[in-house]
Amino acid sequence: MKAAKIFIEAPVVSFRYPHFLIGRQITFDMPPPSTVYGHIASAVGEWLDPSGIRFAYNFCFEAKGSDLEYQHIVSIPDAKRPDAKRDNFFISNGEKHRVSIAGIVQPHLRDFLYNCQMTLYLAPAELGEAFREPVFCVNLGRSQDLAKISGVEEIELTESDGTYLEHTLLPFSYRKFTAQGVTALMPRFITPPPEREPTFERYVILHERIFAGNVSGSLPRMLEIGMPRKWLVDPGSPEIEGVFRGVVLHSFQGEVI
Repeated sequence: MKAAKIFIEAPVVSFRYPHFLIGRQITFDMPPPSTVYGHIASAVGEWLDPSGIRFAYNFCFEAKGSDLEYQHIVSIPDAKRPDAKRDNFFISNGEKHRVSIAGIVQPHLRDFLYNCQMTLYLAPAELGEAFREPVFCVNLGRSQDLAKISGVEEIELTESDGTYLEHTLLPFSYRKFTAQGVTALMPRFITPPPEREPTFERYVILHERIFAGNVSGSLPRMLEIGMPRKWLVDPGSPEIEGVFRGVVLHSFQGEVI
């Protein structure tokens, strides 16, 4: 099948866990699917129908660190509460007035990934044209995480009875075939404004290289019982042990693999 192959680089990115609001802001080691959809929509310049889009990626980073940032926490004081603070009021012209909105600045640590490279595969392949001249500023992760598109190609993904997988996102259904990788609950898709309703799905974040299918003597391997007999591979990827890197496609909506 034809697919767009897009090369993206970013010096610093952060993919915040959505359920952590206060305290240290930890990051996923790879972009959630919802982030990938936002990246595509930014390049196209509009919200597009996610039902027909398939994606996969290979994502690497050099190091992980943390930086000190500020949170601006806004609240509405309640003067009727018995524990209302004196700071919830101010004096003007000799009269006492209640503060309608109060805010504090609180430092916290945010984790980030340094020197990131992502190879993004998209189907249909026509989506790659949007990345040649993206409509909006290119970023990956937060709005301040600037990135650049270093190349766009149209390739033919081919079928193979053997492959290797590394630095990629796998469906949770693959969990029973390997002990490698880390299971993570990620946002799969977030509807456009104003609803902004998220859906979540479990995935396997895989850094280590594993082999699958017809590959002689290579370890570690995935269990073969119940695994696909044919794999989509990228013939332009590095060839290792006689096989090419696998491309496991995901969707934003509908049935999960």
